[in-house]
Parts: sequence; structure tokens; C-alpha cells
Amino acid sequence: MEALRTVIARLFSDIQDVPTEDVDPADKLGNSYYGQRLHLLHPTGGAHGLKYQSGLISSRSEYAILASEFVRACQTGSMAEQLKILMIKYREPPLTVVKTSHLLTFLHHLLILVPITSTPNVPNFPLSQLFEDLGMTLTLRPTQQFPFAYQIWIMNLQFMLSCIKEVAPQALYNAGITTPVVLGIIKHILLELTRLPIEVNSIQQKCFDMGKDLLDTFLLKDTQSERSSASTGSKPAVIPKVSYYDIIFSFPELYGHFLHGSMMPIRNETAPSAYPQPSIVNYRIWQATLQYMIASIRQDVKLLDRIPTLMAINIIKHVLREINTLPADLSKSESRCLNSGKELINLLLLGPHGDGAGVVSHYDIIVALPDVYGHFLRGTFAQSVHWTMEKFINELGKRRRHLAFLMMPPDASWPLISQMSRRHEYNDLTTRTSYHMFEGDLIEFVKEGNSTGIETHFRDMLFQRASMDEFRQLTKSLTITGLDTSQVRKAMITKIRDVIRCIQQNSNFERRQESSKEREPYNPATNVRGEDITMLIPDNIDLWELMMETADQLYSFVTAEFFTYEDILQDFYDLVYQYDGKPYPIGTKHQMMKDNSLIWLLLQLFHIEKIGSSVIQKDFEGDERLFDKLVRLYNEEQILTKGAFSLRDLALQCAINHQQVNIKDRTNIKQRHPRVTAALQYAGLCYQVQAYFSNHYYSKATDPTVFCNLSMQEVMKVAMESQLRQNLVANTLYVYLVPNKVEIGTLGYPKATFLKGGTLGYKLLDFLNVSAKHRLLQLIYKMMLDTEAGPRYQAASSSNITCVSPHVLDVVYKLLYSAPCSAELMIKEIFDKLRRCDKLIKTRYESKPEAESLLPDHTVRWLHTILQLLNHRFLRFLKHSSLSSGLLHYIRYSLSYLDHRQVYQVLESFAVNIMRMQSDAKVLRSLDDPNREKPIWFAESEMLARTMVSSIVRLIKTRGQADIRTEQIHRVLSNLYEYRIEWSEETLKFFPPAVRSFYTDPHSNNHNIPLRPQVTYAKIQQMIQTNKAYMAFLLQGSNEKERAIKHFFSILENQSSLLPMIWTLALMRMSTDVFHMPSVRKAMLCIPASRIATHTIDLVDFILSKEAPQGDIQVNYSCLDAMIWKHQWISFTHVVFALVKGSGNAERSEKAFQYLEYLLLKSPEFSRRVETFTSLQFSSKYWAEDNHHEKLMTYLAQFPEYSEFEAYGMKDFEQTQHMDPPTSPPMPIYFTNVVLRFIPFFDVIINRLIEYEQPDLLARILDTHGHLFQYHHYPLSFICNLFLDHYSSPTLHEPYIKKRLLRLLDFTQYEFLPEAITYATDEMVGAEIFGARYFELVFHKLADNLSPQKCAPKATPNLPERHFREIGSPAVQGIHVALLEVLLTPTPPETVCKYILDLALFRGDRHIGVQALTIHAIGLLISALPIEEYLQPIWDELMSLITGDQYLTEISEPCRLVSLQRVIAWIRLIVYMMLTFLSTCKIRCGIPQNLDSESVQPQPLSDVTNTAILKNSISVRLSKAMVFPYIFNDYTFNVHNYSTNAANSFLTLFHSVLHYSSLDIFDQLLEFLRRLRKDHSLKTDVQLLYICAMLGPILHRTEKLNNTDAVHTDADILIELMHMVKQVSIRMDMKDGWTTQAQEQVFDFLHHIRAQFVKSPELAAQISDIIKSMNAPIAQRLSRLVM
Repeated sequence: MEALRTVIARLFSDIQDVPTEDVDPADKLGNSYYGQRLHLLHPTGGAHGLKYQSGLISSRSEYAILASEFVRACQTGSMAEQLKILMIKYREPPLTVVKTSHLLTFLHHLLILVPITSTPNVPNFPLSQLFEDLGMTLTLRPTQQFPFAYQIWIMNLQFMLSCIKEVAPQALYNAGITTPVVLGIIKHILLELTRLPIEVNSIQQKCFDMGKDLLDTFLLKDTQSERSSASTGSKPAVIPKVSYYDIIFSFPELYGHFLHGSMMPIRNETAPSAYPQPSIVNYRIWQATLQYMIASIRQDVKLLDRIPTLMAINIIKHVLREINTLPADLSKSESRCLNSGKELINLLLLGPHGDGAGVVSHYDIIVALPDVYGHFLRGTFAQSVHWTMEKFINELGKRRRHLAFLMMPPDASWPLISQMSRRHEYNDLTTRTSYHMFEGDLIEFVKEGNSTGIETHFRDMLFQRASMDEFRQLTKSLTITGLDTSQVRKAMITKIRDVIRCIQQNSNFERRQESSKEREPYNPATNVRGEDITMLIPDNIDLWELMMETADQLYSFVTAEFFTYEDILQDFYDLVYQYDGKPYPIGTKHQMMKDNSLIWLLLQLFHIEKIGSSVIQKDFEGDERLFDKLVRLYNEEQILTKGAFSLRDLALQCAINHQQVNIKDRTNIKQRHPRVTAALQYAGLCYQVQAYFSNHYYSKATDPTVFCNLSMQEVMKVAMESQLRQNLVANTLYVYLVPNKVEIGTLGYPKATFLKGGTLGYKLLDFLNVSAKHRLLQLIYKMMLDTEAGPRYQAASSSNITCVSPHVLDVVYKLLYSAPCSAELMIKEIFDKLRRCDKLIKTRYESKPEAESLLPDHTVRWLHTILQLLNHRFLRFLKHSSLSSGLLHYIRYSLSYLDHRQVYQVLESFAVNIMRMQSDAKVLRSLDDPNREKPIWFAESEMLARTMVSSIVRLIKTRGQADIRTEQIHRVLSNLYEYRIEWSEETLKFFPPAVRSFYTDPHSNNHNIPLRPQVTYAKIQQMIQTNKAYMAFLLQGSNEKERAIKHFFSILENQSSLLPMIWTLALMRMSTDVFHMPSVRKAMLCIPASRIATHTIDLVDFILSKEAPQGDIQVNYSCLDAMIWKHQWISFTHVVFALVKGSGNAERSEKAFQYLEYLLLKSPEFSRRVETFTSLQFSSKYWAEDNHHEKLMTYLAQFPEYSEFEAYGMKDFEQTQHMDPPTSPPMPIYFTNVVLRFIPFFDVIINRLIEYEQPDLLARILDTHGHLFQYHHYPLSFICNLFLDHYSSPTLHEPYIKKRLLRLLDFTQYEFLPEAITYATDEMVGAEIFGARYFELVFHKLADNLSPQKCAPKATPNLPERHFREIGSPAVQGIHVALLEVLLTPTPPETVCKYILDLALFRGDRHIGVQALTIHAIGLLISALPIEEYLQPIWDELMSLITGDQYLTEISEPCRLVSLQRVIAWIRLIVYMMLTFLSTCKIRCGIPQNLDSESVQPQPLSDVTNTAILKNSISVRLSKAMVFPYIFNDYTFNVHNYSTNAANSFLTLFHSVLHYSSLDIFDQLLEFLRRLRKDHSLKTDVQLLYICAMLGPILHRTEKLNNTDAVHTDADILIELMHMVKQVSIRMDMKDGWTTQAQEQVFDFLHHIRAQFVKSPELAAQISDIIKSMNAPIAQRLSRLVM
């Protein structure tokens, strides 16, 4: 230790480093300095004899002595420890140049004594520790305490460099110079170099050069040394290298932004070192860093495999950011920095060989660009791009644009069919997260009308009369994503504009002859008569239903506070006026001329209390700004035309009259608003209408005829009054309906009384303003339907009135249809009460004593009234409403427990109609609700369970299984009925596989459900013979046996025997009149109402069984007739259903059809009822019938109907005998009767006779009773579903059957083509009338019905009003009509598809393509047609197109994966010739390497054809290049520019078909892709790109396959795609860095969807194996897809 102290003392004691001469330190440390001071370096053989200069130690021998003493000191301890102490002493301040010189000289001699050797087991010099200690002195930040930092930096680094260069690598390794040490040194040097200022002096430059020299030693290979080493076989004399990317990984303090992308230091101009490194501001660091990064890759190509893509992307982003900070005018150093950055990007992008096998893909850079240049919108980035990078960025932008066109269909303006759309259709392209990078393109796409958006969704929903609930649900889902209800308002304004334009186009604007009385002022002294007032009514008054519908929607949105009156007024104003207050020129797109319809719509809002009494009142009290805008919308010329309409053209006058009490200074209003002068000329008419209404209607409101059968003139006067005064008309009409004069009527039963009032026609109710409709509904609901205690009357002697007037109910449903949006709240409240009533029934059933009724009489009466209203008048409304799928939840307990048989009859019929009306498979989710308290839906009724199964079958066959798992379907089926349901083979063959497997698969849950015990003839015989009590009670009415018999039949297991026993006894006595009727009634009452249908099925099965007595069939018929009609023990509809329930063997079916034939065709009972019903001329347009009640009472007087087996003791609904037990309180009969209840079961009969192939019986039944189908609530839907569900049936395609089925429709209520009507009504007409022109008209008509802009007005005035049609949505009804127009033809599906494709692909004599909406109409219809028959020709055509189209079967334009300056000559020629249009399709794959370098000579043309597939003439290439972009262009652009092509058109059609199809279609798509690949039909890159364009827009839907139990998933599709990529790439065999335009787009596409490749390890492994089997360099380019 003493020796060590001596060494330290002699080396460092009393050193004064004060310069004694005026010499620049930089000069002292120049090259000559190093050349003369080798004692400061590692010792070499030539170091002897050098001169030394030292102030403390004067001779070389003294350093040798000190070194020797130090070595001796180390014998007692390790040299590392001793050296550590020495270095600590060295670092003690002051740290001077002399002190450093002494240390280095000492180390020089020490290394002579203790050399660094590679000999093993020999003590080695601790070089790594020495470097570490020296590193602590290395800094480029001179301070007052450390003024010689630069000199010491140079000296120490020079010493370290000499050690590294003079020592063998192995020796260095033995001395501890390992990779971590090297990394530590490099990191320290790098960090210090960044501290140098941007502008340096000479010594700072030398410091930088010294640091870079050391970094070069570690990071750059000595190629000359390597070559010599390779020639001699020896290793180069350098240490093992580290790559610069290792430094990046290990140095997050400096390069964290490369690793994570978010650790970006904030720029600070005053502190350059704070710049993200490397900073292009410091060109030395920039150049050095990029040089090392480039060299690391070029020195070790395998390094690319270790560089993560994320890090490479961050590096490129950093380079691009830095380049973007350069000035426009570049210096030489800045140019060199720019070139280095470009070279690095090219290397990372294209790889060292320029073949594209780099670290990142073009797609990765495209995705990263917004992080560099900001948000991309409207074709530009938020930040400008440096001009030197514009070409590169533009090329990437083109690639992104191409990718956008792959991911977006050629046209995605698919109309939303709100009442039929599947869930995915509500999520347009703009809502998909994978499309964020195409936001700018999407906005442009939507703006141009080539894609849907939120506004278009709302527009379609408004056009299709969607419910307010749908708007709320969609708006709520959008609000979560940051959107607001302004989109609804925009859509509302768009609809208003379209509707007004539609009416204007059909209006007559010629000037009319004006009457002299029109402008006469009103004289209060005169008595105004009706003939004194002439209301102007246009010829196109039928179109006003569009305005009434729009007004209802607008009123509802404003009431619900979606938007305000002020907003709407401003929007209207902006429709008409420009910003400068001038009207828009006529014909301006999206604008309109002034129209009084706008004022009429605003007038509807005046009657909203919070607007009329707040907003408008305050405006009149203030500056009248809003009123001024309203007046400016007035068109004074409109009332002078032949198309004038008083309600519309006097709307401004009505508005002024409505607010007259709020208008200040009315006398001067003309001065304040001069434009109002023209309107006030007609104000006298308004006063006349008010006076006339008061005298003629208001004062006579209790007259039941005053509002009957009004002419259109009178209707308009009342409607005008509703606009003039708040609530007056509504109050008057209510008094008219419910007068205070007591005149009582009955509803069937004498105790079912109501207060007689007048009737109101639907025309009057339609033309009332929205507020009057709403007010009248409120009054009726509050007084008649709001309370379950019964209606409330004002009449003094109304205590014996128990029921609501049928005329009031007529008004209710007419108003609900006329104003569905504004009345939605009332509908909700009714269903809420229905649900509460249902739960009350359950609660009472579980807790009530036996003798009590479940509900009070008034509650039962309310329930019966509402159920009749819903079942007979509201089904059309409910069918396509948002309530439809959940309706069974409102009556689920009532179906099991309700004990009032008359009400249950209506309830059961309603349940059947609910099931048969379902139009969406989401009802399955509703039935599978896990929170329901009722495990078995229809435990008591086999009929209801079978009906539900049939509905599920129909839904799945017509709408597809969607994303509903088969397991869920089976779960629903098993929860429908408590016993196993069996089906015949004839019926099962029409079941879809998911349902059929439940009933046929021996492993399904169905086989775990028990069979219901059957009632056998032997059992009944035994009961009768062994127990005479049955006969004594039923035939003789023995009181002694009553209790025992009633107890026996009150047990559920015994109830199924009652009806077969009665039947057997009747056959034994040959008559049903032998029974003791009161006893039979008592026994029948033991069976709950909910189980009667099931036991009727038991009876029919008993009658049809083999064991049943086979006596005289006529006796059987007569007994059955008596039980149904005379005694009314069983229901006719139950018997009919039991006969055609769909199960049983062939013998049972044959007998069943015999009984069915008798009941419907031979028995006089039902026929007489039908004849009477028909003779009364009930109107199928029930809304137009004001005397329905009177007709129904006439029918029931002749054929009364009872529900509690009391027919024997009743006459005309009055008891003629005492009833024990007493009958339940009678309920009012508003609509129900056996003829109408039969119609839903008529559907079942038709289905079964087709399934069992009974065409003759079906034809006779249709001929006899087909006219009843006009009373069907949804005949069009039924016939459509029948044709779809049973399309494979030969019976259905028999012309005489098909035509009879078609004639069930009332063609006057639908818009069918004349050819279709002729075919259906003329037996002699065949397929010859259906040619290509017919099918074209079908699709064009459907497209018109889908277009919100065209508004789908009535084709003829005879059609029903839109809101009263079977389907209120013109789009949905148009789809059903078009479906049937296709299906009714005898034309084979192949021919139909040929006509379709000829139209879509403009084949034949067509020269231009059809509009996109027509393509979508075709796609929508194809997706709805039977998939097997109509879709296969589409796949065949697609196969033919892909394999045969001349433009798809040729490769696209070749290009090289090199920098732009190496683009070959012939590509330059094509660019020059086609600059005008190929600028949108050209793909460049790299960026210029040198900004200021000489141009590189192009390769010879022979290189172009070194790949066989590229051998084509320039003319052929030019032709392909011209057509190629239009294949993937947007469809509408092609149509408008006459550049349509078959491939593009088919792609548009294909995406429409898939968009509107269920997920089931993807199985067929996968099979198509497999067939395409296995047939080796794919040969070119354009074909492959076409496949990508097919799949791109639908991949978001294929992901849902994973949520189903589909055989195939999206993984299968992705695997097929990658096999195709391999197949095409191998066939093309591109070499030497060649690629093609299409191939590059395919690669971008694959990278865009790569997230789907790694969703599971198994899929990733499969994809990886496929990629590895591809040719190089494709395999390398795609390898990172699954990393």
C-alpha cells in the first residue's frame, strides 16, 4: 500500500497546469501533438526514442520505475483494485492536461509491463475497468472547475482508441471489453456529442471527430481488413461488432421515442440537446447517426429480422419530422442530411437488396403519416409536407387511396331498410374502427353519395316511417361516439325539401281564374253558409299524405326536444335564401324556391304549447325576428295557381290568427312587415271559416250526423279551423263522439252497453293539424282508456254504461295510423298497462282462492277492449314496429292463467297473430330472454307452441339464421312446450337444418322431453264401461255423481279424456242432443281456457286414430258439426288447426284432409256464416268503413257466438235458462267473430296442403273461401313468405295453384306491374309475357320505392293512403311486391339471373350502366330470393368473370422496388403518355436517394422481360393500364364518365348482395373461393386484387362467424386468401426487384387486415406456414404479417 501511495504522490502531487506560453490548446493538441507523444498511447514497437516533456517527471526511466513499483504493489492485491484507487486520485480536482498526460504516460509504461494478452490463465490488464474510470472524465461541457474538458476528451479518447486498435479482439475480450462495456462507452460518447453546440470551433470539431472515430471503430466494419482476412483465412483485428440498433434498444434516455413513439422531448431552441435525437438541426450528429444505422443493416442483413417493426416505424416518423423542419432552400449540408434520411427510409422500407424485404411496409408508413403531418382530411394533411418529400408522400397517398377503394365497395350507398335491416346495416363505413385511416376518403365518399352516413340513415328512416323509438335508439348509440341529434335535423330538412319538390313536380303552376269573393273582407253581420266558402283543393291532393306524414314527424321531434322551432325556421330560411338574403336561383342543388308548405309545417309547431306560448309569444313581444323570417318564406303567387291549396296557402294567415292576442300593434303590422300585405288580403276567409264552424259544427256537436259523410270541401273547412284555433276542433269532435245526451247501444250482450255518438271519417281525421289529432287522442285516452276502472262519461245517467263506444275505438286506430309518431307515447302507455295487467294475473293466480276471479270486471273489460283493438285493427302497425319481437312478453302469463274464456279467445287469437307477424329473427333472442320468470312459454297450448315453431321456421328460411347459434335455437324450441312436439316427414323437409336437426337428431334435447300421453279408444271404453257415473252425469245430469266427476276432470292428467268421452258417447247414441247440457257445461268448465286448444287436438287425434270406431262417416260429420256450431263446445279454429297440425302418419293425414274438406266445403255451417258475412259487405279497407259495428251486430244476431258452453241456454245473447255456475260477466264485442278468427288458420291450411301435395283440395278451398283473404291483415307478406318458404314444392309451381294463390291478393291495394296482374287473373296466360323488359321494370320500380328523393308517391289515386296500407314503409312494401313479381313468374331462376346480370353489367344492347340505386335494389332482391336457386347462377357468373374477363386475366403495370431515379425508361414513357389519368393509380415503391446526385442511367429494356409473365408489347400494356384503375374506381364515377366495365359493376352488385344477406351466405362464399383456388383459375395479380376488393368491405362481417356455430369461420376465408396469394405469386415469379401495381395493392391490403391473422395462435401458425412456402422475396415481405 505504501508503494501505491508513492506512485500516486509522484504522479499527481503539486501539479500546476498553468500555461507558461501563449499557445492555443487546440494547436497543442493537433496532429503533430499526437505524432510526437506516443507515450500517451498504447505502447507499440516503434515507441522507443521519443522525446518527453514533463514538468514533474523528467525522464522516461522514472515512468518505468513507477510502473514497476505499481506492479510490485499489485502483488499484494489485485491490479484492478489498485488501479481503481489510482484513478480515483486522478479524478480529484483539478483535472488538468498535465495530470492527464502523466496518467496516460504511466499507463503506457504499465501496459509494457502488463500487456493485454489473449493467453489463457495469465493475469490480464483490467482494461474494461480502466475504460470505465476514464469514461467518467469524458465530458464536452467545460466548467469553471473543469476548463480543459475538450483537451482531456481528446487525450483520453486517443488513448482508448489506441488500445482498441492495437490489441487483438480475443485479448480485448479477456480484458473485459465485452458488449455491455462497448455499449456503455458508445452511449456515453453519443450522449456527450449531443451536448456540442450546432456551430462549433476548431477544438470542438476535433472533439467530435475523435468521438466519431471511436464510434466508427465499434460500429463500422473495416471492409479492406475484412477482405484481407478473408483471403488469408484469419480474423480481422477488430473487436466483435454491435449494431446501432442495439444501442437504440439499450438507450431509452436518448432514443425512447424510437422504442415507444410517445417519449418525444419538447423542442427548445435555446437548448439544442433537448431536440429529439438525432436532430437534423445538428447535421453532424444526424449524419453520423444515420450513417451507423444504415451501415449496421448493410453490414449484417440478418439484422433486419431483429429490428421490430414498431421501432422502424418510429425511426421513419422521426426522420420525416426532422426533414419537414428543413427550409425550402437547402444548403449542401442540409442536402446531405436529407439524402441520408431518404437512404435510411429506403433501406428500412425496401431492404438492402431493394426487393421490398425491409422492416416496414408501405402500409405501416401510411398509417404513421398522420403522426408526422397531422390529421388527413379533404385531401391534405394538417401540416405542409416539405417539397423534397412531396413525391414520396403523394405516392403513399395514392397507395392509401387505392387501399381505401379496396376496403370500400365501388358504391356503398345502400339504403337502410329500417324495418327489415339486420344489425350490421346500421353501422355504416364511417362507424367502423378499421376505417379511421380512410376518414377523408369516407367523408368524400358520403358527400358524393357513394356511401351511407349517419344523416342518410336518418333520412332513410324518415322516408320509411320508422318509429320514434328507432330514432332514439340510433341517436343514443351515436351520441356515445360524440355525435349529436343535429344529424336527425339535417335528415328532417332533407326530407321536407324532397317532399315539397315531389309535390311541386306534380303541381300545376298555371294561373287560375280568381274569384272576386276571395279577397272580400269578412262582415260579422252576415250569416256565413257553407256554400259561401270555397276551399281551394288541388288535383294532386292525394300527395298531401306525404306532407301530413312529414308534419307528424316534425311535430314529434320538436315535442321530444330533438331540435327547436328556431332551428327549423332557420333551416327553412337557409333552404330558400342565400347568406346575402337573396333567393337561390331556380334549380340550385339542395335548395328550393319559396313554398307555403314550409309555413304550413311551421304552423303545426305553433300549436305546441311551449312554443306557441313561449318562443313565438316572446318573439312578438320583442323584435319579431322569427316572424320576419316566417313572412319571408311566404309565396304570394302560389295561391293564384291552379295547384293552389287553401290549407297550405293560407297557413301564414292562420299563423297570424292563431297568435293574434300576442301580436303588438296589429294595425301597423303591414308597416313592420310589408311582405305580409299580400297574405292579409285573404284573411277574410279565415274569419268566415271560424264563424261557419261555430255556427254549423260547434253548436251542433251532439248531433250524431253533423260530421258524417263530409265532402272534401267540408273536410277542408274543419281542417282549416283546426289550424286557426287551439284545441277547439278536437274538443268539439270529442263531444260529438261522446255526447252528453244519453242514448245507449249494445255490443253483443245486453249488459255490454256504450254511449252512442257519431262516426268520423278517416279523411277528416287525416287532414286535421297534428295538434288536433294529438289533443283528440289525449281526450279519448284520458276519459275512455286511461283507467282500468272503465270509461268516464259526463252524462248524468251514465252509471249503467260500461263500455267504450265502437266509434271511439274507430277514431283511436285511425288517429294512431294517421299520426303514429306523435301518438307513440299513448301506445307505450297502453302496452305498459297491458304488461302490468299481465303481471297482476300471475300474482292473483298464485294467491287467489278458487272461487275468486283473477281480475275485477272493469279490468277484464279494459283488457278485452284493448286486445280486440290490437288484434283486429292494430296488427299492421305492430308488425313492423320496434315492439313486434317482444309482444309475447306483454301477455305471457295471461296465456297460461287468464280464466275469462271470452277474453281468452281474443287473447289466443292475438298470440297467434303475433307469432305469424314476426319478420325478424331477433324474436328468437326475445324468446330466449334469460331473465324471464316463465321457463316454458306455452306449457298449456300445443297449438301455440306449434305456431311458434312454424314462425321460427319461416323466419330462418326467409331471413337467414344470422348470428344466432343453433344451440340457442334448440334452447328456444325446447322451451316452447312442456311435451315433445313431433312433425311429419312432409313438414320436416321444409324446415331449415338448424330446426330440423332439433327434431330429427337423436342426440338433441328434444328426445329428452317426454311425450304427451295419448288418449286411446280402449282407455275411453274402459272408463265408460267400468264407471257408469260418467254416463249418468253427462247423459242424465245425475247430481249424485257431479262432485266426483268434477273432481276427476279438475285433475290435469284426466282432462284430455273428456272430449273423447263425449265424442264416444255421441257416436254410441248417434247424436249429441242426448247429453244433459248443464252437466256437460260443468265438466267442460273444469278445463282451463288455456288448455282447450290442446284437448281439442287430443279429440281430433282420437277421431283420426286407427282404433276409433269406423262407423258411418256422416254421423261423425254431424256430431262434429254439432259440437262446433250448435253446442259450441269446441272451437272451429282449434279443430281446423288440429286437422292440419303437421304430424302423424299418412293414414291420419288422409282422414284429416277428408274432415277438413267436409268442414270447409261440404258442411253448411261454416259456409252459411261466410255467406252472411260476405253479404254484409264488410270492407277490406276497414278504415274507410264507418258502419262496421252495425254490420257486425247484424251478423252476430244471426250467428251468436258464446265462449262458456252456454249456447243451449242462450238466445240473442240473453240467457233463457239458469246457469250453474253463473257465466262470467259478458264482454263487449267490437270486431271478433269466427270468420275473422279463421283467417290466420287459413294460412296454416294453405301451408300444410302444399307440404302434403294436395293441390286439388287446395284449389277447391281457395275457390270457395279465397275471397276471405281480403280481410287478412298482411296478405302480401303471407304470400311472399309462402313462395319463399315453399319454393321447392312442386305443388306451389302448378300454374293453377300459383294463380289461385296470387288472386288472394287485392291488386287494387298494391302497385303490381300489369304483366303480373294479367298472369294472375288470366288462366290462359303463361311465361311468354315475362321477358327481360319485365324484370328490368321490376328492379327500376323497386329502386324508385327505395329512393327518399323520389318520395314514392302514389302511382294511382285508387291506392290506399300510405299509413293505411298493409306495410306503411314504401321501401318494405316495394321489396315485397318486387319479390312476388319475380317469384310469381314461371321463368326459371337461371333465366331470371341472366336478365338481372344483363341489366347490372350493361350487356346486350345497353351502352351505359344503370344507377347505383338500381344495382342496390338488385342486390337487395337477390339476397331475399331463395338462396339455393337464385344465388348459384350469380356465383357461376362471378367465376366466369374472374377467369374470363380480358382485363382481369392480364397482369397490371410492372414497377421496380427502387428509388424513383431508377425507374426504367419505358415506365417513364407511360407516365408521360398517361399523366392525365394514371396519376391516381401509379405506385412508386421508394424515394429518391440523392437530391443533388447525377441521374442514374436506366437499365436496358431487356430487363423488363426477364420475367416471362411480363412479356407483352407496349400497346398491350398501355391498354391494360388505361382500364385497370376503372375496375376499382367508384361505380358512380364510372357511370358518369362512360367508363363502366363488367368487373366494376359486378363488384358493386356483389357487395350489395352480401350487405343485405344473412351470414349464411358466407358458407357459399368460402366454397366459391375454394373452388376458384383448387381449379387453379387465379393466374394474375389483377385477379388476386379483385378477390381482395371482394373481401375487403365484408371482413368486418366475417368476424361475426366466430360468434355463431357456422361450419366455417373467418379464419377459413383468410387461409384461402393467403393460398391464393401464394398461388398467384408463384405463377407470376417476379424477379430482380420487379413487382406490379396490383401486387403492391394486395400487399397493402394484407397489411391492413393483418390484425385478423393473429387472432389465434393456430391461425397465425397456418398463415405463417403458407407465407414461408412462398417464393422469395415475397415470403420475406409478408413474414411480418404474423409477427
